[in-house]
Amino acid sequence: MIKLAAVLLVASAAQAVQDSENTTDTSASQEIAALGDAPLRMDLDLGAWIVRAKGTAQNGGAELQLGDDSDDSLDLGDLRGLFRGELTLARDPWAVRLMGTHGSWDGTATLTNPTTWGGTPLAAGVPLESSLDMSWFAIEGHWRAHPFIGDGRGDTTEPVELILGPHVGAAWIDLDQSLAGINNGSSWWTVYGGGELRLDVDLRPFTSLVHAMSVDIGGSIGGTAGDGGLFYKVGGGLTLHFTPNVGATIGYRLMEYRDLADGDWSISPSFPGLFASVNVTF
Repeated sequence: MIKLAAVLLVASAAQAVQDSENTTDTSASQEIAALGDAPLRMDLDLGAWIVRAKGTAQNGGAELQLGDDSDDSLDLGDLRGLFRGELTLARDPWAVRLMGTHGSWDGTATLTNPTTWGGTPLAAGVPLESSLDMSWFAIEGHWRAHPFIGDGRGDTTEPVELILGPHVGAAWIDLDQSLAGINNGSSWWTVYGGGELRLDVDLRPFTSLVHAMSVDIGGSIGGTAGDGGLFYKVGGGLTLHFTPNVGATIGYRLMEYRDLADGDWSISPSFPGLFASVNVTF
């Protein structure tokens, strides 16, 4: 009887282990299948970036301020409403984000001290026509790596979801600057990496006016290939989803380049400003 009981006990334990392994395998298979069945989603922001040009530039002479209120400013610091678009295509846990904008600034520079620009002497106190034209495009790859709260999927509805994920990207910028009729222009490529934190809250249990709320904040840092230096950008915002597909975003965007150069011309531009857009999600 003792031997029989021992045999039955060993067999029961072995069956329990096998059942546990089968349950684990089934659960893992279900999770993998669920991720494979995740639909393709689109998140589109189309809006206005209320931005000013800041930073410095020089062209063989003294370093001049682009837009700050100083004695040697190029008078390019007025606010401009630029069109900016941001498109995210996602199939959890991966996503691709495309961003782009274009803008122009112009002013009249009056220098306190004489200097040179592109080999041409510039006298103090003489009004000088000044302009800056900027085009920018970036593409990023994102991974929704760590759901602190929620299931980490964008196609399901959770009461609260908090996700942290890394990204890598590449950006292209084209700048054309003119001062006193002397034109300079070039374009540069930059590679960078960073992270983003996103909070989604389902508001339907509390109000019938707003479907959900999203808050995100992120940052990136990298370097410009060739004649360039440090690059960084930060951004964040609040999106109110009035329906599952339509909402509005208000936020902030900043991108800054250091030591972009083309021959004797060098420029370190900064573009900070508020961002307001219509948000469309499918």
